[in-house]
Amino acid sequence: MIIAVSCGVRETKTSSGMLDTNSLVTYFNELINESNGTMIIIPPQRNLELSNLIPSIDGLVITGGGDIDPSLYNQENEYARNISQERDTVEMQLLSLAEENNIRTMAICRGHQLLNIYKGGTLVQDIDSIIDQPLSHVEVNEKTSQHIHDIKIKKNTKLYSILKKETLGVNSIHHQCIDKLGNNLIVSAKSDDGVIEGIEIESGWDAIGLQWHPEYLGNDLESKILFDWIVEG
Repeated sequence: MIIAVSCGVRETKTSSGMLDTNSLVTYFNELINESNGTMIIIPPQRNLELSNLIPSIDGLVITGGGDIDPSLYNQENEYARNISQERDTVEMQLLSLAEENNIRTMAICRGHQLLNIYKGGTLVQDIDSIIDQPLSHVEVNEKTSQHIHDIKIKKNTKLYSILKKETLGVNSIHHQCIDKLGNNLIVSAKSDDGVIEGIEIESGWDAIGLQWHPEYLGNDLESKILFDWIVEG
């Protein structure tokens, strides 16, 4: 099974100094390989031609990263940072192609938010500035591989059918979240402060969004199950 995984641009130390690179943490490749899949990376680019590639792709992962341009959901930029319009464009195209061809899709963190925008939804641009008494949602460095808070998964959702759990401990590496839900989406999970932690397409396209980062929790059985799902369905 071939799994396409999107990525952004990050500054990386190379033999030529600090240079911008298209890269991903190796956890994605490791988890996809463990599930007997093969990963290919789709970076931001100006000329995205996937017509010949799409028939070979069995699954799509839209990954985390910087914030999404608020103009995509008809807002002025108040709190968004590290925006890449090129990445926004490429990943919106990937989502459109995935829906058109019913390619199984897992959208993570930024990807979860982009899936909502793609379906016509909006975002809260900064949780701490807008939501009363939120949980801590920005826990980085060594905490990316720790359970920061629990989420509650709704029964009768695809996410519940995959994980078979109503409560799950997750990491948390985001300062934005879903506000208005997009069209043909349902909420599959929330944290105790009301932040939407899981969404999924209500019918048709086999797509889910996860606000947390299962790739950083690779030792969790639930992460392995999620990557088994994206590879094998």
